[in-house]
Amino acid sequence: MENTYTYTARNADNPEQVVIFTLHDHALSVGIGAPLEHVERVIRAKTAEETEAESEHVVQPWLKPMAISMVERATRPFDVDDVDARSADDWLQVRAWFRAGGLRLTSVTLIEGRVDNPEAAQAFVQELDERKAPVTSLARLLGPLDYWATWFMAGFLMVVLLETWRRGRGGEAG
Repeated sequence: MENTYTYTARNADNPEQVVIFTLHDHALSVGIGAPLEHVERVIRAKTAEETEAESEHVVQPWLKPMAISMVERATRPFDVDDVDARSADDWLQVRAWFRAGGLRLTSVTLIEGRVDNPEAAQAFVQELDERKAPVTSLARLLGPLDYWATWFMAGFLMVVLLETWRRGRGGEAG
């Protein structure tokens, strides 16, 4: 891919915890640095409670593909405009928004904590900000309409106003 930028965020306190961010054009892909050994360790802990025969032939073959599949689904690429990253000293926070029906539904924190290379974290935040579309005054004005909660509250308010108006007109006639 052309125009890619990859940053590996490693936990300063636990270097085995890794998140890999790859910017490609206007998208951000996230790779959870959960090596297969970590997944296997969790599986072994779960299967240790089961009998030896079950753990070897039933539980383990089912859990490994499910765990990998869940990680892959949760880390689909995000549009850079739906990602917010902040870095201060050795602290990095990266949040992204999931969309439903084209509107922002909920956010997820991809990483928050101390990282082992704060300079690289700051460079990643700057690169992400440079790839975002410039925010126009119209986009800033329409920004709140990009959330499901805004439309829900507007619909609720409309129902309340219509009901109040209907009752008011009904009171005039009677």
